[in-house]
Parts: sequence; structure tokens; C-alpha cells
Amino acid sequence: MAKKKAGQEKKGGEQKGSKELKIVTIQVVTRDRVLRNPRQMGLLYVIDTFGPLFERTLQEVVYELQQAGADFGYDFKIIGGTPYSPTLKSDLSALLYVGFVEANPRLLRRLQTTNDGKEALEKHGAPQGLVSLVKQHFEQLKNKASLIDRQIELEVRRRMAETARPRRRFPF
Repeated sequence: MAKKKAGQEKKGGEQKGSKELKIVTIQVVTRDRVLRNPRQMGLLYVIDTFGPLFERTLQEVVYELQQAGADFGYDFKIIGGTPYSPTLKSDLSALLYVGFVEANPRLLRRLQTTNDGKEALEKHGAPQGLVSLVKQHFEQLKNKASLIDRQIELEVRRRMAETARPRRRFPF
């Protein structure tokens, strides 16, 4: 019978104890790259137009804009009745990283455009087709965004109140 070396026993088709170095490449996020990326500039325009708003509301607004014909290129999955795109989350992280967007703590971490973000929009603008589409559907989307934001705010405030309330240790 052949002996197996320690750490080389097979378990479920994989080697047990195997340590492989996995290299994952990602692009460095810079302001120049964001300014040259029409999808991220479009996202910045949406945040500037509809903000301040929660991230979940932003996902919903961008989903609705894509349904109306905007060419963002995000792949949405419906999770719990709410559209979610990991690519949109990644683009939002890039905007936060370069300082074009901030999560304002006084507004329960709602997203809003910073002065640098507004300046970038003035100089470089958003994709023209998106601007006209947003103007066309603004009232409908603004009403929907306000409703979603209000629901999220109530939920967040309720959770904050529950955690702030002292709990009884004894049942009497």
C-alpha cells in the first residue's frame, strides 16, 4: 500500500492543506479614470440630480432608468423585491473613493455629491442621452425615490430606537 505525504490527502476532489497563491488584478481608481468612464459619470449625475438618497434608492432609480432606455450596462438581480447590481456598487465605491460622492452621516448616510463631484460634472458633464432621459422621467422617478427613501429612513430610525432602548434583565 502506498503512503501519502501529509497535506496531500484528497478530500472531495481537492487536495487537503494545499496553499496556492491566487493573484487577482484590479484597476487602480483615480479621478482621471472616473472622469473618462461614462457609466460612472452617469451615476454621478443621477446622484447629483436625485440626491441625497440612500444606496438602495439609488439602485432602484438606476434600475428604472435602465428599464426606460438608459445605457448604463448594469446587470440587475431582484433580491427581496429590490433590484441590486454588484457592478453599480463597485462604481459607487469608486465615486466615494475619489471624493466625488459622500455618505453624509447627518442624513443617516445618504449619498450626495461633493463640491469636487459637482465641479467634475460641470467640466466633463454626463452622457447626453442620460440627461435627456432623466429630464423626461424626473417627476415620476423623484416621487418614487422620495417614497423609498422615506421607508428606509423610518426603518433605520426604528432600528436605532430599538438598540438605544435599555432592556430589562428580569421578567418583572
